[in-house]
This record gives sequence, C-alpha cells and structure tokens, in this order.
Amino acid sequence: MLRTLLPFLALCTGIAYAEVTNIGSRRELFVDKLLIDQMKGAALKLHHPEEAGIAVKFDQPWEGRFSAYITVIHNDEANKFQMYYRGNAGFKDGTSGEVTCYAESADGKTWVKPKLGLHEINGSKDNNVMLANLAPYTHNFAPFIDRRPGVPKE
Repeated sequence: MLRTLLPFLALCTGIAYAEVTNIGSRRELFVDKLLIDQMKGAALKLHHPEEAGIAVKFDQPWEGRFSAYITVIHNDEANKFQMYYRGNAGFKDGTSGEVTCYAESADGKTWVKPKLGLHEINGSKDNNVMLANLAPYTHNFAPFIDRRPGVPKE
C-alpha cells in the first residue's frame, strides 16, 4: 500500500495552483477561459453579431480604402467614445501618406469626425487628422488609457 501511495503523494506535491486574478469591480468580456478556473452548470457561449448598419464610412481622400488599426476607447471623464484609426489612401505602408485619424461618439453607434484643423492634407486643414508625417512611428498606432492605481492621468 505504501509503495502505491508514495508515487501518488510525490506527484501531488508538484501541483501548483494558479493565483486568483483580482479584477475588482471592472467588467470583463469573457471570450475564452483565461479568467475561468471551472464552470459547473454554466457554459461559455459567444453569440452571433447582429447587423446594425454601417457605423463609420472611411470616405475621405486621406482615409482611403486602407483604413485600419481601429481603437475605440470610452473616455469616462468626457463621457464619450473616442476612435483612433490609421488612414492610408493607397500609399505603401510606413510612408508619409499614412495618417492617424480621430472620430467620436456619444453612444458608440453614431460617429462624428470633427474638423481638428491640425494638419494640412491636400491643401486644407479641414479634416480629422490628428497625426501626420510621422510614419513609420504611427503605422500601428494603438492608444490606451492606463487606469492602474497611482498612474497620473497625463
């Protein structure tokens, strides 16, 4: 009996338990089992998206057909959604033709591209371009808000 029990006990001592991840009160979108240890009487099910129409048209010359790398952030202080994306009117990746554009929304469905007046594109500053002539540094621009405790808001 002891011969059978000793190998089992040796195996048990090597089992490491994962540390609990404290998510506090923040909401989490569960798309995998990363934060789930076990499920009893429940199932992880992703629902199919519903067609709701076009939210944003990339129809400006500086946006082109190659707009990509879209990041949407909810700005709690301003109580609005902010969208940042790369505009590319067909230039080679990493060239000065790439721009970073901005749009905003109160509900996440209807978007407005404010005229920022920051950069001259095609002879006019009447556009929503927030970064220009900085390629390749803005190629995959992905802003985020660091909400960790103690991190300054700047």
